[in-house]
Amino acid sequence: MRYVTYVLTPPRGYFDRGAERLREQGVTFESIRNIDQLDNGTIITQKVVRADRAAVERTLAETGPAVVDYQLTDAGETTILQLHYRPSDLTLELLAIHNQHAVLLDYPLEYTGPENRCLRVSEIGREEALRRVIEETRSLVDVEIERLGTYDPSDERPFTELTDRQREVLRVAVEEGYYEEPRQVTYEDIAVRLDCSAGTVGQHLRRIEARLMSTLIGDTTRMETEPEPDPTPTGPTR
Repeated sequence: MRYVTYVLTPPRGYFDRGAERLREQGVTFESIRNIDQLDNGTIITQKVVRADRAAVERTLAETGPAVVDYQLTDAGETTILQLHYRPSDLTLELLAIHNQHAVLLDYPLEYTGPENRCLRVSEIGREEALRRVIEETRSLVDVEIERLGTYDPSDERPFTELTDRQREVLRVAVEEGYYEEPRQVTYEDIAVRLDCSAGTVGQHLRRIEARLMSTLIGDTTRMETEPEPDPTPTGPTR
């Protein structure tokens, strides 16, 4: 298994127009803790921001139907914005690429670059799956690869943090071929075996992936950066 870290630069300087409105009010985006895409196409996400709380509330209230709901929580010098919203076509296309291939996002995703308009992403998967993700993503936004490496999947410690139900969902997903490349089954197929809804399967898997990947990537002693040539061109490209 491989991991790759790369930076996305959206062509207009933002992924969603709503985020640009917040920036215009002095909001600085720092990271994304989680992204949960619902069956109706909306997204629930947690973002770490630096901002005046009143400015955030005022801007979100003026955004209109794009914002379904939100909650602000103070966290020291930063604020946690939990946002339920209708994403842009660009955001949906980027998520579709990720969901199509057997790769796992490592949270948090970090905003970087001038005015924190770019997004640093780390993913784990088979080399061919990661290659396809990079190639397809480059058709939508600029991509600059920062690191490539491998990790040792033999460490079972992260699995002890999962609930019994989460371990069952993960076991069935692996057995059914959800993490094969190409992906062999859908949420609906897994749901049949688990006797639950496809939406429930999706929520379980996204939470499992977020927990496992943050543990695996965070354990830097089990990873190595390799000086081998990048299988895809480096540097911003379209």
